[in-house]
Order: sequence, then structure tokens, then C-alpha cells
Amino acid sequence: MGWKEFHPEIQMKVISFQYPHEEKFYRWNGIEVYAAGGKDRKLFFRQRTWRRVNNKLKEWCNNQTILLSYFLTEATFVGLKFSLRENIPHLAIAAGQDVKKQNRYLEFLRITQPKIVCFNQSMSEELFQSAGVRADYIIPMGISDSNGLFPRYHGINRQLDLLIAGSLIPVKQVDLALKIISEVKKDFSFLKTEIVGDGTERKNLEALTKELHLESTVHFTGALKREQVFDKMQQAKILLHASEYEGQSTVISEALACGMSVVCFDVGRICDHEKIHVCRSAEEMTRKVIQLLTENSFDFSSVVPVTMRDTINAYWSIIKSF
Repeated sequence: MGWKEFHPEIQMKVISFQYPHEEKFYRWNGIEVYAAGGKDRKLFFRQRTWRRVNNKLKEWCNNQTILLSYFLTEATFVGLKFSLRENIPHLAIAAGQDVKKQNRYLEFLRITQPKIVCFNQSMSEELFQSAGVRADYIIPMGISDSNGLFPRYHGINRQLDLLIAGSLIPVKQVDLALKIISEVKKDFSFLKTEIVGDGTERKNLEALTKELHLESTVHFTGALKREQVFDKMQQAKILLHASEYEGQSTVISEALACGMSVVCFDVGRICDHEKIHVCRSAEEMTRKVIQLLTENSFDFSSVVPVTMRDTINAYWSIIKSF
């Protein structure tokens, strides 16, 4: 969306490999999208999806096209092969766990040496450890307030002590966060926490909430619209982020923009700031949350380390160099 806001003269089109699950065309925020409908199937079916993508690239691309691939997986594999064959500029964007050595596409990148963007230096270092390849550019993903969703006034009477936001999947370690909350509650019996998001672990997490006797402390909201998430962030004091791994944690940036303090492990952040409290263990995370709630001297001012304009300007500089 940042491209439409800051460079409306650019014509953008998007190709999605696996989702939605049916092949179709649609418009997303005014941008034309082709969904190849891969359904995340393997073997012959995946190759058929790649052929569909290639055919659409042939139809859409010309000598003024610049191809951006998001994730160092099949998108970069197919996109880079097409760009080399058709002599079209190509930029591959790493997005998270795709820089880890378990990514089977990394060997292809080691051989072909494409131009790669990572969100932070940590991702670039892990990519080098995994494949002997470093990022050519470090560009954090900024956040946009084009719709005025972030607060202009930061009230001090925030009703939520803790907020957890994100997909309820194993890598986010929300089960660990619940155990931390259980320990914090021993010192703060009226602790209020909300968990925003949905995912495969929700039933297990709800069961764990009952097991830890946190039914009166923790409320699951389910998935919410973006503006509703920001509204929750403006009601909360601390973002508790126990995720095991992140490329760049957008939720940390959004929480800072909404005036929250952040307690997290050493993952996904794009800057150091006094409102970000990095912990090495669950025990340290518990102690930090208790300390913050005890001192109760929160600064709810907004912090925006990188804006979407910053991000778009960085990409624009690369594009102009092609």
C-alpha cells in the first residue's frame, strides 16, 4: 500500500502462488492480483502452479518491468529463473524463517547469487550462516499511518496490563507467555491480559489457560481487523512477545507506535530503544514484567523507528539503480 501512496505513478500487479486456494483474479486495495491457486500441494501439482505463474509473468512483464519476489522460497526460485531468462531486473526479499538453513531453496540462491533484501542485520547474518550468502541491502519494513490509526493522544488510564498479538502457532510460544502470566499473577491478582489472534494452537492454549486457572485473567479475542488491533494496543501497557523466531516483528513496531512498552526475546526488532526490554529467558521476562507493573511509570508516547515512507524511499533508490 505504501507504493500506491508515495508512488501512484507505478503500476503494480501481484501474483500469489498458493493462496487463495482457487485460481482467480481479484483486486486488493486497488491492485490487480492473480492467484495461481496452488493450495500448497506438492510434486506435479506444484509444478503446474509454477507453470501458471510463468505464463502470467510472460503476459504481464515487459522491458519496463522490475520483479520483486517475497520470501526466498518458490517465489524467488521461479521469479529469478524467469528474470534471468527474460533479462528483467529482479530483487528477492527475505521475510523471516526463509533465511534458516532448513530452507531447501537456499542452495539455489548460493549458486545464482541474486540481489537480496533483509529486514535487519541479524537476518543477513543468519542467511550467511545458512547459505554463504549475505544480503545486498538491509531495509526494515516501516509502518504506515496513512489512515490515522495511530493515537494522537496517549491516555494514562490503560485498562489492559498485558497484550499478546499474533498468529497462535507454535513458533510464537504463546504457551510460554501464558506460563509467564501465571507467575506474574502471583504478584498482581487483578492482572488483565488479552490475546489477539487465531491459529492452530488456539484450542490447546485455551485448555492451558484453564489448567493454569487464568480464565478470569486472560481473554481470547480471536482475529481482529487491523484498526481493532491498534485500538487494543492503545488500551494496553505492555506487549508480551515470547516468539521463538521472527525476521522482523511488525507487531513490535506497531506496539511502540501505539505507546506500549515491549517485553520480548532477542528476535525481530529493528532497533534498540528504552521501551524495548530484551530478555534471555522466561524467568527474566517474568521479572521484567513484574518490575514494569510495580514501578508503573509507563511512557505512553508514540515511537516510530521506521516509517513506510522510509522503506519505500530505500526500495526506490534500488529500483532507480537498475
